[in-house]
Amino acid sequence: MSAAENRPAAFHVVRGDPDPHELAALTAVLLGLARQPAAEPAPPPRPAWRRPRRAHHPGAGSWHR
Repeated sequence: MSAAENRPAAFHVVRGDPDPHELAALTAVLLGLARQPAAEPAPPPRPAWRRPRRAHHPGAGSWHR
């Protein structure tokens, strides 16, 4: 018995009868997906009340009011 025979199966075929080429293609896709680095989570959205709609630029002499 080899070491490969002692490992649990990576996936099981539930329906159909895939040929060896189809199983090889599926295995390649699954291995490729498993090797991709995890995507960084998106930063949480900032609350709308903290987001200025536009920058505040007072006009000339507005401090006199």
